[in-house]
Amino acid sequence: MDVLNDDDVRRILEPHQDGGLISRLYETGEITDKEETVQALGRRARDVLYGGDEATAERLLDVVAYVSRVGKREAVSGWAHE
Repeated sequence: MDVLNDDDVRRILEPHQDGGLISRLYETGEITDKEETVQALGRRARDVLYGGDEATAERLLDVVAYVSRVGKREAVSGWAHE
């Protein structure tokens, strides 16, 4: 497991936006409910793994560790800088 920074999280989540908690984290850095976000990411990792992409599933699980470490937080100023 890698320790991720904010840029890593955005890069990993970009193709996995769901219109819900994963998208909110991707777009703003906000984590409104840590447990529900972890569950959403876990389900996405499971689906990706079942689709045969173990490496991407592992990266999504790294994001789970990031969310668990960071916990609930408001939107992050400058999160989506380009």
